[in-house]
Amino acid sequence: MGCATTSVKITSIILNAILGLLALGSIGWIAYNADTESEEFVIAAYVACSLILLLAMLGILAAIRESVALTATSAVFLLILAIPQIVSTCMLLHQYDVQSGQETVEAAWQANNMDGLQQKHECCGKSSAQDYVHLNQLIPPSCYADLQQTTDHLYVEGCIEKVQSFYESDKERFIIVSWVLVAFELLCFVLAVFLAISFRNKQRRLEF
Repeated sequence: MGCATTSVKITSIILNAILGLLALGSIGWIAYNADTESEEFVIAAYVACSLILLLAMLGILAAIRESVALTATSAVFLLILAIPQIVSTCMLLHQYDVQSGQETVEAAWQANNMDGLQQKHECCGKSSAQDYVHLNQLIPPSCYADLQQTTDHLYVEGCIEKVQSFYESDKERFIIVSWVLVAFELLCFVLAVFLAISFRNKQRRLEF
């Protein structure tokens, strides 16, 4: 095997390993933010990331074993996976409706279920802690950092603004992660094609 092919083989293994780690990280991120997304989106994201992880492992195995069949299979499925991901990410840039932070907070406020939001987003009330004061209610412990009910630990920002900011940042993070995964998928696809051709040529030389 030539020096160039060996270098590409090592690079392919490294990039597939990184791709697998990115997929694992994405699965963890989706699990952490599952309550902020629709069930359909979460399921689709789990399936896509799981497939990426499996293909990354297949790419590593194919490169180590120098298998033409496995390498070609890895290349084909990486391309098949990357194309719809590119299309969906492009559509997301223009058509994705950011979830309304106001609707989320209003629903929690009406249900008297603000504690989880206030602790997660480090906020207090709908607009501020004054929302509780105006209703002659005590400011709940969840409005304080580490539940320490002292003035210097009180969250000063309202939850509507913080939750809305979280949703908008969540969209940006998803788009960035999606493009990074696509970039690695396409790189691994190119390397897999090169390796499949190189491994096939090697096999032919050994047959003579």
